[in-house]
Formats: sequence, C-alpha cells, structure tokens
Amino acid sequence: MSIIKSHDVTLYGGNEKYDIILKPLCDEHLPLLYKWNSDLEVLYWTEGADVSEPYGKETVHDIYEYVSQNAFCFRIEVNGTAIGECWLQKMNMPDVIAMYPENTYIRRIDMSIGEKDYWNKGIGTLLIGIIVDFAFNGEKVDVLHCFCDDYNKRSQRVWEKNGFTFVKKVKHEHSKNFIIY
Repeated sequence: MSIIKSHDVTLYGGNEKYDIILKPLCDEHLPLLYKWNSDLEVLYWTEGADVSEPYGKETVHDIYEYVSQNAFCFRIEVNGTAIGECWLQKMNMPDVIAMYPENTYIRRIDMSIGEKDYWNKGIGTLLIGIIVDFAFNGEKVDVLHCFCDDYNKRSQRVWEKNGFTFVKKVKHEHSKNFIIY
C-alpha cells in the first residue's frame, strides 16, 4: 500500500537560468524526504525553531500520508536535479477557514528546498509563482494562503514577491510567531 497519495499533474516554469519542473510526489521519493527531514537546518527553516531532533521515517510517513490526501504534493526539480518538495493543500487551519464565508475554496502552499546549494538563488520565488498560477488558473481557488515563522525573512520575501500580503501572526505548534500571508 502506498504512503503518499499521488496525482497526475506536472507543472513547468522557470527562467533562462533555471528549468523548474514540479513532478507528482510518490513513494519512490521517500529517500529524498527522509534526507531533507533529517537535516535540522532544513527543519529550522521549514518547521520552526522548536524542532530539536530530525524527523524519523515514521514521522515522515505520517506527514506525507496525511497531507497527500488533500493536496497536490510535488517534487521540485531544477535543471534535472531534485531539490525539494512543495504542495498545494486544502486549508486545514480552523482559524484561517473561519475568516471566510462557508463555501470559500481555500488552499495553502507549503514548500521546502532541502538541497542547501539551491538556497538564496531565487528558485523559491519562481516555483511559488508556478504554484500560484496553478492554484488560481487550474484549481480555481478563491483564496490562497502561506505560512512562515517571523524569523524567516527569506520565506517572507518569497511570498511578498508573489503578491501575498501579511494577514496576521498566530501561535503554532512549533512557533511562537507564525505569520499568515
């Protein structure tokens, strides 16, 4: 039985320097997910400052099995190299859902660039642009949100460069100051 529920959507984008392909995430990518989720520096930027130990295989399975039931989960490839993962997920935060009328189609974006050689190169900004386009033009979402910790200025810039604006700060499981865009 599969851990990750996959799909058949592949997204393309990039610029003259970076060819970006978002491929459906599936169980064959678990070794990469284990690698990225066992790196405390990657987890610091993606999960929060309170994460003090690497995620084990069971935790990785739990995360991706749960998320993939209500999300398009992708493996990020840049110029043919797998560098991270991202997803467009049905909103699962009650406080955010409560901000909108009952039948509003709300999604959230999450991403992680696990290969540190690809940090600070503008790739996150490009790939979020690809997902935003898919969300509004492919999935016809009404509202799209993203989240990051208040100390993660790089992530904040990625969201703002893609047209997101600050909504509010909230407390979260691993963060005292979790920002909603």
